Amino acid sequence: MSLRASIGLCIMLSGIILVAGCTDLHWESGIPAGQEEPLIGTWISRDAGLFSIYRFWVNGTFDGRSYSADTPPTYVYTSRGSWETSGVNEYRTEGEHIGYGKPTALAIRRILTLEYDPAKDTLSIAEYQDQVFSRLSNNPDAPVENRS
Repeated sequence: MSLRASIGLCIMLSGIILVAGCTDLHWESGIPAGQEEPLIGTWISRDAGLFSIYRFWVNGTFDGRSYSADTPPTYVYTSRGSWETSGVNEYRTEGEHIGYGKPTALAIRRILTLEYDPAKDTLSIAEYQDQVFSRLSNNPDAPVENRS
């Protein structure tokens, strides 16, 4: 190959590399068509002093229960309502939140942001980062034997 051809080839390859490096690729975010959202299923959290279980259905509804770890539980919270996708690996829930136990009962409407970590297959509540949920099942109707 002549010197001129080699220089031309180097310039052309440099141009291709430069253009390829500057090109902005737009990946589709989210789940491929036909695949359920990763949120769907049964999720549990066992933190110090608290056991929680949440179930998310494909129809956009959820319910949850949290119990204090003592026996019998000092308090119990129930939640139910709707969920929707609010971003990539981010969900928004809205619904009733009812607490029973000491010192008094509680009934409020609550909106929470859930963050899904696909690398760990965990779920956390943005407002309560210390509480991390692990997937128990992809089936929201999976049985849960006990809370211990």
